[in-house]
Amino acid sequence: MGGYERYVSSLLDALVRLPGDHVMVAFTERVYGPRLVPRAVETHRVATLPRFIAKVLLQDQTYWPLLMRRARLDVMHTPIFAGMIRPPRPYVLTVHDLIPLQTPDAITRSAAWYWQTVLPHSIARADTVITGSEFTRGEILERFALPQERVVAIPHGVDPRFTPIDDEGVLPRVRDRHRLPRRYLLFVGIASPRKNIDRLVRAFGMLTEEERGDAHLLLAGPAGWKNARLAEALAASPIPHRIRHLGVVADEDLPALYSLAAGVVNLSGREGFGLPALEAMACGTPLVCANRTSFPEVVGDTALLVDPDDERAVVRALAALLAGGAEIEARRARGLLRARAFTWERAATATLDVYRRVTG
Repeated sequence: MGGYERYVSSLLDALVRLPGDHVMVAFTERVYGPRLVPRAVETHRVATLPRFIAKVLLQDQTYWPLLMRRARLDVMHTPIFAGMIRPPRPYVLTVHDLIPLQTPDAITRSAAWYWQTVLPHSIARADTVITGSEFTRGEILERFALPQERVVAIPHGVDPRFTPIDDEGVLPRVRDRHRLPRRYLLFVGIASPRKNIDRLVRAFGMLTEEERGDAHLLLAGPAGWKNARLAEALAASPIPHRIRHLGVVADEDLPALYSLAAGVVNLSGREGFGLPALEAMACGTPLVCANRTSFPEVVGDTALLVDPDDERAVVRALAALLAGGAEIEARRARGLLRARAFTWERAATATLDVYRRVTG
């Protein structure tokens, strides 16, 4: 399950569990409903139109708003994608990031057109825009010149199952299932150009044999798109046998995958929040993160923060992560404590407050 989907599923589940007289109703496409919507939620499911442009114009902008007006809802919330140009009001929109507008060349032409056409109108119509970080909140306020009170930062939570795993019944099964090496650094996320995985691959190859030891580099997540730079970095690596793409890892295996790792690395140049970094913190795994966008406010002083454009700095950070020691252990311990502050109950409570505010 990707970050956006995890946000929808976890937030909706937490909203349902909150005390109060609110009733949640979900409108979803048939293919997503069983994965994203808790059983306790009243659900309206429709088929997905096969062509992207037809879907985003006819279904998302015409059929969905009509269905929701007929349902006479007190408040409408779009928690994913670009929202509706003419939504029922009051309307709440979650904007996870502005990456499709900032780097349209990294996505397909139709997707770029969709975001550039729909998102500005959706934001203009929204009574409140929710986002996951103060960094993204600032970007939205600046780009769309909105009043401060129209945009609210509500940090994501982390599922309680993301915790240090030491169960000797679980760890060997996950290690065997994914053929994990004894020691490894881990990247979790989709392999898109903004993630700078090519730089991670090059930096890993630049470690000395003493620094690297027997460590491998594992990449977990979808294959992504437009990854010519990554392919070139892999082809040029002096140690290609030490680098492996695991593909999509089942959600139930992720806590053990994090827990077994010597460290988690994310050099992404743009993030709206950075959920894998939070998950790694909650599992007690040391971190190296980019020193920009939302990472600093999520990880605080628990990670080694580096300039992702400075490969020598990245090499030094990877070496420090693998060497371990008192500083890395102290950061790991602080990460465990910090992760406890990020709960989906807290995110749901703040979201419900937004609903109440926009309904007067």
